[in-house]
Amino acid sequence: MKHKKRGSKEAAATAAMAAASTRRSDEQNAQIALELERKKEVKVYKLKILFTIAIPVILSVYLASSPRESIVSQLNHSAFDDFYAAHVQPVLDRGMSALNGTRIESEEKTRVGYRLRHHPESFDKDENGTLFGSGEQRKGARAKYPIVLIPGFVTTGLELWEGHDCFKQHFRQRLWGSVSMARTFFSDRECWRKHLALDPKTGLDPEGIRLRAAQGFEAADNFVATYWVFSKMIENLADVGYDGSKMSMMSYDWRLGYDMMERRDGFFTKLKMQVEGHYITTGEKVVLVSHSMGGTVVNYFLQWVTADLKYGGGGGGKNWVDKHIHAYVNIAGTLLGVPKAIPALLSGEMKDTAAVFVQFAGLLEQYFGRRWRKNLWNTWGSLFGMLPKGGDAIWGIGSDVVVGEDNFNEKNSTQFHNASELRNKYERFPIITWADDSTQNCTVAPFNETGWTMHDTLDYIYNYGGGYSDLIYSSVFSHESKKGWKKRTASLDKRKHWHDPIAMPLPRAPSMKLYCLYGVGVPTERSYHYKLDCGKVISNQSTCSLGAHDNSDDRQCINSTDLDEPPEWPAGIDTSAYDEQKDLQYGVRFSDGDGTVPLISLGYMCQKWAQPHNQHNPSGIRVYTRERKHTAEVSITDPGRGGPLSGEHVDILGNIGVIEDVVRIATDFEVNERVDKEIIHSELKRITKAIDSHPEGGLEHAYH
Repeated sequence: MKHKKRGSKEAAATAAMAAASTRRSDEQNAQIALELERKKEVKVYKLKILFTIAIPVILSVYLASSPRESIVSQLNHSAFDDFYAAHVQPVLDRGMSALNGTRIESEEKTRVGYRLRHHPESFDKDENGTLFGSGEQRKGARAKYPIVLIPGFVTTGLELWEGHDCFKQHFRQRLWGSVSMARTFFSDRECWRKHLALDPKTGLDPEGIRLRAAQGFEAADNFVATYWVFSKMIENLADVGYDGSKMSMMSYDWRLGYDMMERRDGFFTKLKMQVEGHYITTGEKVVLVSHSMGGTVVNYFLQWVTADLKYGGGGGGKNWVDKHIHAYVNIAGTLLGVPKAIPALLSGEMKDTAAVFVQFAGLLEQYFGRRWRKNLWNTWGSLFGMLPKGGDAIWGIGSDVVVGEDNFNEKNSTQFHNASELRNKYERFPIITWADDSTQNCTVAPFNETGWTMHDTLDYIYNYGGGYSDLIYSSVFSHESKKGWKKRTASLDKRKHWHDPIAMPLPRAPSMKLYCLYGVGVPTERSYHYKLDCGKVISNQSTCSLGAHDNSDDRQCINSTDLDEPPEWPAGIDTSAYDEQKDLQYGVRFSDGDGTVPLISLGYMCQKWAQPHNQHNPSGIRVYTRERKHTAEVSITDPGRGGPLSGEHVDILGNIGVIEDVVRIATDFEVNERVDKEIIHSELKRITKAIDSHPEGGLEHAYH
């Protein structure tokens, strides 16, 4: 009995040490990173000043010295190229040469991957300074499971393989995702737009134009110059032994709808073969690491790969995922879509453009106007695939929308909408609220209402199609989750719902783990206030029936047979709408999230998947939600970014806590003790409960 009691005490002590170590992991990482940051050589600081101040000043002097009306023409005649080669490139070369001399010593030892391999004891001390973990574990992390990286929306470079005469000179150059992107844009904006657009009737390439995703790690390691995306994570994984033989980047054309990604490029077939290749050559299952829209792409893939070939699937069978995938790491995933896709498709706007319009409305409209943006973005099937999922049963409850006086991320539950009272105020929380003075005299449906629910809004978008007639995407996607859930698995129409985790259960993979890693504490677009120009509604309307509610035939849309220039939408974000107590600024209302994806989309499904015995996770896949509280810092060696504790949407890929999680999962290094635990900083638990407890809220009403 004494031996048992002593063993029990030792086990309890070990558990306590593990818990204490886990609690302090982020703090220790931050302290170590900041300490090493301060020890970096002054030379690095001077070089960063050179890159962030001196070079922009040189460029500004050049542009200021040129007459404004001649800048574009100068760009056309390569004056900028000559200036860049003579004055900017030599400075960059000298700076990079000097920087490379200090970079390895000053930056390598700050990386999580390096410390996990060479100094894991820096992570593993209890409150008394005693090392935690076995001696074998303290040897450090080493590459184990092969990794496949799947990037997100707009972060992959796009290269020109065929183009019109105006851009033929840019063959195999990046029209998106490089320094040359700005040059090609300003040299001929209309030609650039035509090359970035897809055919709205087919969702594929326009005649005579072919843009394709760049390949390899370079496709999404850095977006433009030193604006990193996956590069920090790749570098940390290299520290523990990963290279191109055990890690791959599966880039794709992020403009395409998911069905088109397979139809045009065979993307999902190639992804399946890549996973199988790693499995065969290493004998280990694969870790899928996705970011942003890449999470929705992976969800689609998991449905596609198990579906039968005759129904448009990959033919892998129901056991393929369990056999080949060790873990799915979903970073800042757009699981339930993003509200910001709505104003992008309706009026060519979002938070960033709305705020800019206040100060620079004329300049922005001249070079990158609303109609211009709307017509381009409505050709991208990916935006339709990122529209919010779950309808009013998820988004119409409003339990994540604040009504208090303080900043939203400091509010308690009493300062949010009470889900049980919401139906007594109005049936659904509106995604679009119309300015009273703009709709009171407008009798044209559906613009004669005070607000649009999520169902109203999505129904309008799928019927309106940005003004293009016969838009392909209404036949490729469906926003009605309940229809997807009810359809038989053996159905071609099921493909419309493969991107929707509410309409489809997770695959049968009881041995797979699923991690939801994301940031919180950043104001994120949730709903919008619009102002209507009723005169444009009347002058531009056609006979296109919308049926925003069921199949009513009294609703009309603005449509066009002119595929090049559909009419401008008769409404825009009301930038005068402002209410600090409701987190409403420049016509955009905010909730918690990572600055791009709201908390509901980031975490709600992860909470539901983790619940035992649920229809959406029938095989009991282990699901772990790990939030990172956003803490912004200014770093002299990484200017313009949020620092090592940032929770913002792209910066999360450089968050030291997230990088540590990914490295540990991939190397299987102290995962059970350090990663397989939930971390919640936000109001997610309360919000999930409020949605589910609403009489018409939650998954039960979203798919039934």
